[in-house]
Amino acid sequence: MCIRVALLGLFLILQSPAYAQNFPIKTVTIVVPFGAGGSSDLMARALGQKLSEVWKQPVVIDNRPGGTTTIGTAHAARQPADGYTILLAPPPFVIMPHVYSNLSYVALRDFRAVSLIAYYPLVTVVHPSLPVNNLKELIEYARSKPGTAYPSPGPGTSPHLISEYMAREEKLEFVHVPYRSGGQGINDLIGGRLAFYSGPTTEVLPHIRAGTVRPIAVLSEARTKQLPNVSTSGEQGYGKYVATSWSTVVVPAKTPQSIIDRISTDIATIIKDPGFRSKMEQQGAEFVGAAPAAAQAFLIKEDNLWGPLVTASGIKPEN
Repeated sequence: MCIRVALLGLFLILQSPAYAQNFPIKTVTIVVPFGAGGSSDLMARALGQKLSEVWKQPVVIDNRPGGTTTIGTAHAARQPADGYTILLAPPPFVIMPHVYSNLSYVALRDFRAVSLIAYYPLVTVVHPSLPVNNLKELIEYARSKPGTAYPSPGPGTSPHLISEYMAREEKLEFVHVPYRSGGQGINDLIGGRLAFYSGPTTEVLPHIRAGTVRPIAVLSEARTKQLPNVSTSGEQGYGKYVATSWSTVVVPAKTPQSIIDRISTDIATIIKDPGFRSKMEQQGAEFVGAAPAAAQAFLIKEDNLWGPLVTASGIKPEN
């Protein structure tokens, strides 16, 4: 009886607005399920720095790559539901359950959304020496050269799925080379070991500006303001090849609503900060800032979207 009363008292304390008002009182960890250098890592580090300033507490970035985000996600799912562990969740958060049948977590059951931070349109870039200037020429090039290779941050990521979907639709023989992060793959593209990459703006823009890769298409319904002269896949006659990466913040499902609301409110404030916003927009982020309910609805919608695309891309579920 005493234990029940104590547990009930602890539960009520955690749910109370006063507890959220004092949050955090110690270090907060943002788990990034990719290696350093990719879009998720860049956003997490920028966000973590600003949250640390707001909270007056350290915010640590914990990169846990492997298993196309499943290792980092599983780790976050095992942590206490107290707000001190946050997961920066990219598209594989909802994609991987359609690829693997034996995950230790169920994404939409074991986590709750805090915020949908931003979108990142995917841009197809090629090595500067590749004699192609648009998707049509890339397809023709790949058809004439079976085994044309491209990188991705891992099986089941949006760069992988959209490339395999193209290969399936156009009857091409691509070679997929997975890496622990998109940044590592781009380095090999720059080195001439790969032909092209369809990656998020945050990863490709610095290299486009440096002239080490060349953009040939934006895989979105509208052009991105960071690349106004690069036409979309739809404008080029390939409108079915549309893919967007994104960053959401999620926490273990039993995290108190008051803590979720506190983190969400602070993130919304940071997104409005001109310095933060300008820095991340220069890297290709298109901000959303959706609150918990809207972010959760977005994840459900994405879950319903990516399942059929996994099937269409020919990726078979693994045990």
